[in-house]
Amino acid sequence: MIDAASAELASHKLNAQFDDNLKLAHEEEKINHVNGKDAPKPTPPPSDIPAELQASYRSLFVACQEHAAFFAKDHTEFGQRLHAAHIAWQDFIVLANRLVLQIESFAHEYDFDEHTPGNGYRSFVYVTNACISHGISICKQLLATRTTMFFRKKVYMKEVEACSQLLSSICTCLQYLLILRQWSANTGDLFACGTHTAEQLFELGDTINQYCFYGRCLGFQYGDSIRGILRFLGISMASYSESYYSRADDGTIVKTTRSLWTSGKYLMNPELRARRIVNISQNAKIDFCKSFWFLAESELMLKLPSIVGSSIKVNRLIELPAEPFQLPRRKNFKPSEKLGSDVNQNQGDDEDAIQFVDIAVPSAHLGPGLPISVRLLSAKRRSGMLGEGRYRGWHKPTPPSRSILFHCHGGGFVAQSSKSHELYLRDWAVALDCPILSVDYSLAPEAPFPRALQEVFYAYCWLLKNAEHLGTTAERIVCAGDSAGANLSIGVALKCIEQGVRVPDGLFLAYCPTLVSFVPSPARLLCLMDPLLPFGFMMRCLRAYAAPAKETLQQNAKHVEEVAQIRNAPKSSLGSATSSRRTSLARSTLTSLGANADPDDESSDTFASASASYHSQTVERTDMPNSEGDNSSCVSFEDDSQPIVHYPVEISADTPKDLETAAYIDQFLDKYLIDTATIEVTEETTLPAPQVQSNGLGKDMTDGNILVETGRDLIAMDTLQGRWQEAVNNITNTLSRCTKSYEIHGSSAISPQDVRNMDALIARSPSEEFAFDVPKDPFLSPYWASDDWLSQLPETKILTLNMDPCLDDCVMFAKKLKRLGRQVNLEILEGLPHGFLNFTMLSNEAMEGSKHCIKSLQALLQIT
Repeated sequence: MIDAASAELASHKLNAQFDDNLKLAHEEEKINHVNGKDAPKPTPPPSDIPAELQASYRSLFVACQEHAAFFAKDHTEFGQRLHAAHIAWQDFIVLANRLVLQIESFAHEYDFDEHTPGNGYRSFVYVTNACISHGISICKQLLATRTTMFFRKKVYMKEVEACSQLLSSICTCLQYLLILRQWSANTGDLFACGTHTAEQLFELGDTINQYCFYGRCLGFQYGDSIRGILRFLGISMASYSESYYSRADDGTIVKTTRSLWTSGKYLMNPELRARRIVNISQNAKIDFCKSFWFLAESELMLKLPSIVGSSIKVNRLIELPAEPFQLPRRKNFKPSEKLGSDVNQNQGDDEDAIQFVDIAVPSAHLGPGLPISVRLLSAKRRSGMLGEGRYRGWHKPTPPSRSILFHCHGGGFVAQSSKSHELYLRDWAVALDCPILSVDYSLAPEAPFPRALQEVFYAYCWLLKNAEHLGTTAERIVCAGDSAGANLSIGVALKCIEQGVRVPDGLFLAYCPTLVSFVPSPARLLCLMDPLLPFGFMMRCLRAYAAPAKETLQQNAKHVEEVAQIRNAPKSSLGSATSSRRTSLARSTLTSLGANADPDDESSDTFASASASYHSQTVERTDMPNSEGDNSSCVSFEDDSQPIVHYPVEISADTPKDLETAAYIDQFLDKYLIDTATIEVTEETTLPAPQVQSNGLGKDMTDGNILVETGRDLIAMDTLQGRWQEAVNNITNTLSRCTKSYEIHGSSAISPQDVRNMDALIARSPSEEFAFDVPKDPFLSPYWASDDWLSQLPETKILTLNMDPCLDDCVMFAKKLKRLGRQVNLEILEGLPHGFLNFTMLSNEAMEGSKHCIKSLQALLQIT
């Protein structure tokens, strides 16, 4: 049971001790002044150390006692605050030690197996121990510098107070874990079962102070290299919010200056940075999340992989036409498994007649007809690859690979692409020596569930049908993904089981969310302190993908209806009338391309595909290379090239303007405008001027009088004093605009009067984020899939992190597959954040984590 009285006492200990010490200091000063003594009274010896403290907790407790006794002699404000902070810190150390011992007594019950220790309970023990280690390092620095001449008392005062508040917030989280233990003690599940909800969990405990996790102690639970990256991202997020929420009329220079200014401000003031980050996560909309994460898609970042990444021979972006096709039915498919009539059996009396599966085009939310982009990466040019053509002479391509990796990128279903994940995909392509096909699926909130899953499944089926054009025989196909991409990879496998399509030969899942719901678990509380996946960001991404707003659904339905009307509209007389114009323009274009161009020649395929796009239902069409002849002349790709896009000639259906109208416009421009830049009038016009009463006398204010009066003001300003004052005002206004902080508006339901500034320090319960429902769909949450489907999944390797909010999702999903007799392996890495694969070039720890992924993929692909 949780001792509520002790928890409440610990939370108010800091302020009480500070007030008591100030009173004692003033009384001691009066006594010393009366007795003529300048030295304070000696402090009593420290109290006894609790016997149950563990070794590291004991060391920090002793250090706090020694520092408290030292700064008790310092009667300055900062000295007394240091003394009070160390006293309160001791109480939190004792409380944290007691809670950790309770959790350690049962944490092993939730492990995957005895060889793979790891779950949300163990993660918080790890976090608490990391906090103690961080506190010990701060105390050592304080001990080494507190007697020096240049001792920065104020800085260390803030450091000690931050560590004390950090341990206090962690203790509150540990108390939440004990509540979860009571809810799931009988079931042994990490997910709370029954009627318990996340709202009830947060209502039973105290409000968690999230500010301490993003201030001076940001990234305390990670290694040095990861910690530096996380602090840089935190500063970048805070400073980027200043530009994002600035006024629309601010120019690029003003926004850039503001970003540079605020970056230094948030670097020098960690407390201000913490307030900004927490309030961003609580109030910012999903648009800000997408905008910040899409900074990785900038032009400079897109060129970075080709500069610092591993060298590969093939890196192409291919757009798949959205057209239905068929695939052979899986041999072991049972007709009772299918849902609907997706299996098409040929007519005939033979029971062994070949059956096919109809692969429909993605149509959810955005409607059918939109192309799907995929990126093909390979360390070698292989025979049959799309766009390679036919090699002549001694230079022959490498034979097709027997395996291929089908990849889905992460990004919370709302951001990023295959290009932003290209850095580690290059390493994988070289190490695995097989082609990689990565899908750029549509993103929420414009394309919520199940649009992304439909597109990924369509791309996977396209791979099965056209494997020879990707440089592989597809003997083994492995689906891999990280974060949201891992969720989609499982969804593809389940779709294959449902539809009767060939199931992938393996699944690799990196820090995968398998239960997209608000079921509380210990590891999910880690998002309250996660620098890359804050609680508010995770909730908004989840809502945008799984529970879109009604406005989004209505807008998508309207868009689909309009597109359908355009496609189903009959050909009008205007279309037939303009057909001759289109033909004549096409001929003129051919003539401009080549005087002797032959319409039947293969060199005119570019124009043929462009004209064919008029009658195609897709936006763009990528034709497969002709295997009978050399196609190198009609399709050309280069390393790191952009897709070849055929733009059809735009024909205007409007009738030509009247010649008299065009002449009148030209005459008007020549008469009144001599310079479009200055718009200087060449001919003055006299307008009727209004009569203005001044001092009871009427005066006709003509244009000339207005110019004269204005000229007098200009003459008055044309003095040394006037110019100086104008310059000062301009500089002041510019600095004010460049350094001004703007408010961040929350949801549309918040009135303008309730909008809070991002620098405000306001405590808020996380339970306010659970104001929507999530459907219980197995393709959205694979953990809810039936045992019949899960028992047909291929060999699965799961890699997760001990500090990942999705840790419990991976552990529970692995345990479920193990119970069903499936071949599953779970690997838990320490000291890495969610999304570490994007930092492989910045951190040695992240690079080592990527190597673990490569080993798992080699085992699934059966690469020796």
